[in-house]
Amino acid sequence: YDILQSTDLYGRDLVAIPEALADNGRATNKSGRLNAEYQNQVGAHFINWTNAYIAINRANIILKNLPASSAPQATKDAIEGQCLFLRGLLYFDLMRTYAYTPKAIVPAQNLGGVPLLLEGVTGLDQVTLPPRAGIDDCYKQIAADLTKSIEKLTNNDTRFVRPFFASKAAAQALLSRVYLYTGNWADVVRLSTDALAGGVGVFQTTPAAYVSAWRAASHPESMFELSFQANENIGVNLSLQTTYTTLRTLGLRTATAGFGDLVPTNDLLSELGITRTGDVVTRGNDARALLYELGTAGRGPAEIETTKFLGKSGQVNQDNVPVIRISEMYLNRAEANYELGNFADALADVNRIRTRVGLAALESTVTGTALLTEILRQRRLELAFEGHRFFDLKRRGLDLVKQPRSITFSDFVILARIPTGQISLNPNLKQNFGY
Repeated sequence: YDILQSTDLYGRDLVAIPEALADNGRATNKSGRLNAEYQNQVGAHFINWTNAYIAINRANIILKNLPASSAPQATKDAIEGQCLFLRGLLYFDLMRTYAYTPKAIVPAQNLGGVPLLLEGVTGLDQVTLPPRAGIDDCYKQIAADLTKSIEKLTNNDTRFVRPFFASKAAAQALLSRVYLYTGNWADVVRLSTDALAGGVGVFQTTPAAYVSAWRAASHPESMFELSFQANENIGVNLSLQTTYTTLRTLGLRTATAGFGDLVPTNDLLSELGITRTGDVVTRGNDARALLYELGTAGRGPAEIETTKFLGKSGQVNQDNVPVIRISEMYLNRAEANYELGNFADALADVNRIRTRVGLAALESTVTGTALLTEILRQRRLELAFEGHRFFDLKRRGLDLVKQPRSITFSDFVILARIPTGQISLNPNLKQNFGY
């Protein structure tokens, strides 16, 4: 799990960059960080390739040697299930970043998925140089890993504390997300339902509980959460707190901590019902707006900032990172039921998300395109600044409509550039189109 804390992975980039690349986040240029990503400049994208493959290799080494271990079979099963979960997550993130998804492809620019390395390497003599596997082959491998992970994770070993270690429910939740990307709608419904019944994470049912959940050291809705210990503080330059806000303490605009490199766009603020007149911030009925407030002027002009990450237990720049929250399961299931034509079921789930933040339930007459629009809107508002927005637009083949310029789905910058060093080392590896 340790390498997931890298800023290239869930320490920052996989959470913040999807907001900068899409239409949720606006770079303030207070430090210069994330400005190029916000502008969608060529080459300004994710750089998770190297650390993802390091982590995959570690998982592969454990999986290779686990059968020879003298540990009890139940322990071996628990470890195998976690390694398969992590390998599935890492390959899924590589695919989201460097390849198209099965339901949204630009054929003329499609060069496949990523290399599938499934054997642990401990010496240079074991290194292989495989080409990129096909998109479908990669997603089949991800699904196979997570399916086997579900079988192995019985949640009986109390040493692996949830939500900080992979669990059966977390694997079901992640696989529901994977199938949302591949368009396996019936499987999304099944796995989201199973995950919701898994006993990991508690859905917050009232506006007050929803807001307070973001003030807890560990988010009560987390199905899988990356834990940061006291000696693992990322610091004032690259942590999620400093990336998103200048505030040290809620409501205290005289004490500056971070830079507030990425703040909500005007469009997102409008969708949340937030307006600003001078230093006065006005909100509507949506309780999620309470997670956005005016920052300090310590790094430059004050901006409305998100406070989802504000230093757990009072430790500045140190937050656990919810990778999968239970609210996502309702949104996954709503979208899948919409695609299956089960409008009533889809509406019921989207209304769960709406009513618990103080919004009125939609009438049963809301169906068809209007229903899909609302599902995607609630997904945007619910998961804002948690690392979903760019990937949600990309998987549906939608353009990035934003300032300072919009990016069409066919623009090659939708995909990240494979590290040039990897291209040089591996003659079988093809760079993405346009780079």
